[in-house]
Amino acid sequence: MSSLAAEDLQNNWERFDKLCRRLSDHHINKLLDELGERLVMCPASPREDQHGCYPGGLIEHGLETTAMMRKLKDAYALDIPVSSILKVGLLHSVGKVGDLTHDYFVDQPSDWHREKLGQLYKYNEEIPKMSVSHRTLFLLQHFGVILTGDEWLAIQLAAGFHFEENRFYVGSEPTLALVLQQAKHAVIHKAVTLRA
Repeated sequence: MSSLAAEDLQNNWERFDKLCRRLSDHHINKLLDELGERLVMCPASPREDQHGCYPGGLIEHGLETTAMMRKLKDAYALDIPVSSILKVGLLHSVGKVGDLTHDYFVDQPSDWHREKLGQLYKYNEEIPKMSVSHRTLFLLQHFGVILTGDEWLAIQLAAGFHFEENRFYVGSEPTLALVLQQAKHAVIHKAVTLRA
């Protein structure tokens, strides 16, 4: 299992927090203030064979995705506001933190699941069922974060077009959504390649 040292957790959180606060949005600041401790420790995925299956994985993934989005924007000379890249790249999966009081991922109590499947976390059955993108959008609206149409769609489509609710948008997705998806795939591919 990969993990982050306490110093890396702290450094990643400070970078994440600083980039979010560059947006000068007091609603995002309130989200960070209220959910910050939980965000710092949140994994990005439940299984060892997936990217970010360790405390701090969510923040690390957000930072890496944002950096890759900026590279893609520059490489293709895309007309996307940096503020949209920061907002979408950093916050696209904050729904993995859970709801306002309960974590989305909890420790897997089953030794068999941990040892045989590499499932270190499981989904918390105490919170209402909701997709990550929907929970992310819920949390953002709860804290009053205003999204442009392209930002909203990028977050909604972040999980991919294999979800039924996202198929409607194939062929008409905004550039921001495509850049987010490409950045996520590049980050995950890099992590898998390094692990191999």
